[in-house]
Amino acid sequence: MKADLVEELVRLVRVRSEVYVTETGAVKRCNYREAAEAVKGLAERLGLSAELVELEVGGEKVPAVIAGIDGGGQSLAFVSHYDVVPARGPWLVEGRAFDPFDPLVLGGRVYGRGAADDKSAIVASLAALAELAEEGGPLKYKPVVVVTGDEEVGGLGVRALLGSGYRWDKAVILDAGAEYLSVGASGVAFGWVKVRGRSGHAGYPHKAVNPVEGAIKLAYHMLETYKPRRAAKLSKLSAPPGSPLPKVWGRFSFTIMKLAPGEPEKHNRIPGEAMLGFDVRLLPEEDLDEALAELYAHFSEAAAKLGLDIEVAAQGQRGWYAKDEGFVREALEAARGAYRSVGLEGEVAVAAELGGNDGTFFDAAGIPVVAFGAIRSECNVHSENEFVYARDLAMLKEFVKLLARGGKRG
Repeated sequence: MKADLVEELVRLVRVRSEVYVTETGAVKRCNYREAAEAVKGLAERLGLSAELVELEVGGEKVPAVIAGIDGGGQSLAFVSHYDVVPARGPWLVEGRAFDPFDPLVLGGRVYGRGAADDKSAIVASLAALAELAEEGGPLKYKPVVVVTGDEEVGGLGVRALLGSGYRWDKAVILDAGAEYLSVGASGVAFGWVKVRGRSGHAGYPHKAVNPVEGAIKLAYHMLETYKPRRAAKLSKLSAPPGSPLPKVWGRFSFTIMKLAPGEPEKHNRIPGEAMLGFDVRLLPEEDLDEALAELYAHFSEAAAKLGLDIEVAAQGQRGWYAKDEGFVREALEAARGAYRSVGLEGEVAVAAELGGNDGTFFDAAGIPVVAFGAIRSECNVHSENEFVYARDLAMLKEFVKLLARGGKRG
């Protein structure tokens, strides 16, 4: 059975499967069960057998859906996720206002939260398996569609799935760009630095120690010293097309500035504690523990030089890079063939991602992995007016079919 890709995508986007982390650190999940049932229902409408797996994540049930068909010897997982970042509407496109969870189809695009990231991949991969089953013919791999939740809050769903004993011989992360085959992704370290002072009346600043001013000095010092040092780190892997550097590079940003919890926000009061949130991007091949040690050392040196009392707390996720060159060649051939099959111009490049994805967990499990998807740089993922091109839905479907055959047309 052939699926109407746009129609099926609209159905999935209408399920408001948002996830976010509250100020207390709790994960708030919305409509996960409905989303998983919708994915399973789509698979079954297409004639596929689908299993709904209950995963235990932080004391809550997070469902995953697994669907597959018979094929060749090794199993090949096509991985996507049904959870999305929150969205508030209305959105406005060409004078038309609409709810981000009631998609707008216009000009060859499907607008809506999750239309690109990552429900496009769910629809394309399930449709591909259905067509492979209907068309018959030899397959190199046994293809399996794996759809999880909690990708947007650190890949908790995939981690729980792999931790429960599920395993495939190879994997493709479909939560990825369409301009290039991803053969790696950056690691990340993030956290908070707290600057301690002594509160007081703003009219008597000489009697207080101002942590806000201390935080500003600390931020300036780190941006002047640590940020350039991190930027000088270069990967062996190419950066995505259009990047300012040819190779993936290290990055450091301050992303949040606020008072510590419990500090009153008053113009005439010098607070006792201020906080800075930061984000560090690691090279795909960089060691996480070494990067964290370097970060802590730089903060410590800065605090000593500036005479500040600070506390730093950070955590992270290492990056990954493809290690199976034969698999990379097959995936690249499939991606280029998929482009040709739908009349897309241009050549598919090979690069590593500046962000991270669930490939980290497959790589850590010793499973060869690459990434490719329907998300383009202009698709506004995680922002207003997120969209996916309808043609890229068809392109990604063809990619899955070609790769299941070993990268070649049947």
